[in-house]
Amino acid sequence: MNPYIPKIEPGLLSKRGIYFSETTDLAKKLYFYVFWCGEYFVEAPYSINRNYMDSFIIFWVKTGKMQFIYHGKSFQAPENSIVLLDCKEQNQYFVQEKTNFQFIHFNGEQVPAFYETLTEKNNFIHQLPKEKNTIPAIIELLENKSSNDLEISLKLYQLLGSLVEKNHRDSLRHFTTSKYPASIKRAIAYINEHYREKISVASLSQISNLSPHYFSRLFKKHTGNSPHQYLLQLRLHQAKNLLVQTEWAIEEISDYCGFYNVAHFIRLFAQSNGGLTPGKFRKSHF
Repeated sequence: MNPYIPKIEPGLLSKRGIYFSETTDLAKKLYFYVFWCGEYFVEAPYSINRNYMDSFIIFWVKTGKMQFIYHGKSFQAPENSIVLLDCKEQNQYFVQEKTNFQFIHFNGEQVPAFYETLTEKNNFIHQLPKEKNTIPAIIELLENKSSNDLEISLKLYQLLGSLVEKNHRDSLRHFTTSKYPASIKRAIAYINEHYREKISVASLSQISNLSPHYFSRLFKKHTGNSPHQYLLQLRLHQAKNLLVQTEWAIEEISDYCGFYNVAHFIRLFAQSNGGLTPGKFRKSHF
């Protein structure tokens, strides 16, 4: 019996697995490797609280929501999100509604470097396109006992590498404009300078010398966001900076970043940060 798995788990409705991996010494030296993995169907009062375990754990929330307390932060992982934790640090996770999630306990010589890169801004919640999420494939390999150490390691490397690449692309999205047409560059430059003000698609299309409909299509094609989404993400990004770098009140930051309604700002901020409000975000950085 694994001492890290509770004998009784209140709230556990059913499980697929658990699947253990018999890792060779060679794999532990050279590869990423799995300790165990599985899939749970749970409801309240399901809760796990661990103080220490020599592994990392990655979750994929298939349906429902998971709540986490980690690094002094409390945050919520919505459906289709991925969460990465270091189990050597105290962590707690629980649910308040029916939830289906998959998980993998794993390790490897290079895993700490991936973890530090992915969590350097205290960001523990991630998103990936379905085709790049290899968690289901890894569990299936262990379930069918049809894998070898190298195959599992490659799947884990693909998963962590995809998360790093996506985070890197997201961090550059607002600031890299060299690839955009001149019309979109002008619009982005205007948004970056005037994000505190009211900005409409009509005004941006005039700056770009395009019709509003064509401008919106072209903007989303090149940036991946609608003009409104781009503006909102920029305002939220600036709000994060002010929360960490100043002692301004939440109301002041909301107004300065162009939200004009503090309740609306708090709601949008929490939605984009895994349930973390501006106040809790600020506390987590001090």
